[in-house]
Amino acid sequence: MDLTLTPQWMIELEGDSPVACFAAEELRRTLQRIGAPALPVVARATGPRIALRYGLGGDGFLRAPDRDGLLLRGDGPRGLLYAVYDLLEALGCRWVAPGPDGERLPRHERVTLPTAGLADRPALAGRGLVIGHDHFLAEAESWVAWAARSRLSTIFVHTIGRGPALGACRLSSWRDRRRALVPRIAERGLDLELGGHHLSDLVPRRLFRDRPELFRFDGTRHTPDRNFCPSHPATQATLRVNGAAFFTAYPEAQVYHLWPDDLLGGGWCACPLCAGLLAADQALLATNILAEVLAELRPDARVSYLAYHDTESAPRVLAPHPQVELIFAPRPRSYAHGIGAPANPINAVYAARLAENIALFEREEPARGSPSVFEYYLDGILFKSSVPPLPEVIAADMVQYRDAGVRCVRALLTGDRPWLFAPLNAYLFARLAWAPAQCAEDLLGNYAAARAPRAPESLARAYQALGAAWHPALDRTPAEAALRRDFPTSRDVVTAPPLDVLDYMAAPRPHSERRLEQLRASEDWIALGRTAWDAVIASAFADGPSLAAERAEWELAASLLHFLVMRQQLYVLADREATAPVLRDALGEAQTALDVLIVWARANVPPRARAGHLLLRGIFQFHLDHLADRQLVLPWQRAALRARRAADARALLADPRLVWELLRTRR
Repeated sequence: MDLTLTPQWMIELEGDSPVACFAAEELRRTLQRIGAPALPVVARATGPRIALRYGLGGDGFLRAPDRDGLLLRGDGPRGLLYAVYDLLEALGCRWVAPGPDGERLPRHERVTLPTAGLADRPALAGRGLVIGHDHFLAEAESWVAWAARSRLSTIFVHTIGRGPALGACRLSSWRDRRRALVPRIAERGLDLELGGHHLSDLVPRRLFRDRPELFRFDGTRHTPDRNFCPSHPATQATLRVNGAAFFTAYPEAQVYHLWPDDLLGGGWCACPLCAGLLAADQALLATNILAEVLAELRPDARVSYLAYHDTESAPRVLAPHPQVELIFAPRPRSYAHGIGAPANPINAVYAARLAENIALFEREEPARGSPSVFEYYLDGILFKSSVPPLPEVIAADMVQYRDAGVRCVRALLTGDRPWLFAPLNAYLFARLAWAPAQCAEDLLGNYAAARAPRAPESLARAYQALGAAWHPALDRTPAEAALRRDFPTSRDVVTAPPLDVLDYMAAPRPHSERRLEQLRASEDWIALGRTAWDAVIASAFADGPSLAAERAEWELAASLLHFLVMRQQLYVLADREATAPVLRDALGEAQTALDVLIVWARANVPPRARAGHLLLRGIFQFHLDHLADRQLVLPWQRAALRARRAADARALLADPRLVWELLRTRR
């Protein structure tokens, strides 16, 4: 049969599922955009047709030519929507990023449907995008549309109730946006998850004045900081009441995330009631109580238990409630290697901890919801506002997670500013979560062909060079990984500045010197990448502004890597006891590299986000100040150094939006 679409063709849809109806309309509208006639959607075709069918549930689908035209069948309505997008991709449509700039549609004189049949289903049952900042919640319509077209299954709105929303959406922002977003999520059949580090909000700290026994005992006294005492009966009663109120206030979610405070460790109770309960058991105790409440209100919903930082190791005493779902978050892992790389001493530990958590949850309730992982491929805070391209790492991760029994992987989209163009990792994650066996190099080539059709090889080379430049910055040793520190409790951040995943400059000398030697190789890769980008931009036409924005993101990564090299050099020279003039020169080079990042921000970060972005960039300044304070300035100059930083802070705090954000306190 001739599969060339003519005005006699129809789209035949059996059933009235809203998701299937949306799939039919997406097919009709997009076919017309690429050159097909306007095809009617009917319940029963009277001529050649594209038949849309679906079963009870599932994301798998098939495409098969038949005697009446073409059959698309999904295991469920969402699977049918994926079948539609797969057909459109077979016709040349591409959606590599959200929004119009990420879309590339062909224009055909005639549209001929493919003659080859196809059956496909995802390797991972759940594939989630975590919207983790108001920047991205504001443009969530584009991300939701892209997620469905990329065969993701879940939208997780990561929120915070009180406190600075520097790495999450305000819960109030979700309330403002949910009326518009919930229908868009539902019409595509995507699951909706909601929450974040809300556990302490359910036992408000204002209760401490009258009921101190509800709060954690630190070994000396009860204190309202950090997490509460989960064993006290009055705490549990409060948790039940406020947990029920949260579930009732947000009935749109299928999974609720009500996690403990975001701390590296030391935030749990040492009272007699909690004796014998590790941090993981205390966290699970609170989660189980919430699950009991949820079971009475919503037997179809689940609440997640977060294995993260001091709860990474599996609970030893308690077993999870049947409505508790595991979510494992390996944030401090190495992103130079796959999570299952046996030779990597950091990732091997996380793979083992994941396995022991999965074993506990599967042993207790094999039929429960998905053991899942919370990944950071799109985390602009973890990666210092510039996400490295990770094609091989994501590919290796997806294979390992699938083989380990993980059924859902969610990728956190957060940062201290909006993107000029979405990170490449979004496209890579969506594709590889569906089919991990794909060649990462081929995927990069597909992306480059959609973004720069006149110079795809050059764009692919630019990203390959950037990935090679990032590798030594990501490939940390255990000694370097141990150098992590929350914001100090004292106000003197110059004496003890915060340290996160990429802040390894103060490691012991053999490690720091080796790191500097490796980082210096990034400069050569960046030069190669810039040459490739020149070819891309020279070939650009109408897509020039979009490609220029993508290059600006690439250049930020290059400048960031240069700063990391200069910062590392400064600390290595200090460790070698270099002379004061040599150290001052190195400090000047590092400061110049940091100033380039500040200039980039003033040119490319919108005013509404600039203060928050520069606030986090200020941590880099503290790293330089710390070295100067320790080895270069005289005692009387230390006060002047701190006065300059106080003046910088006052300048940032002139932005009333940032003031409001920082003054929001947990109650």
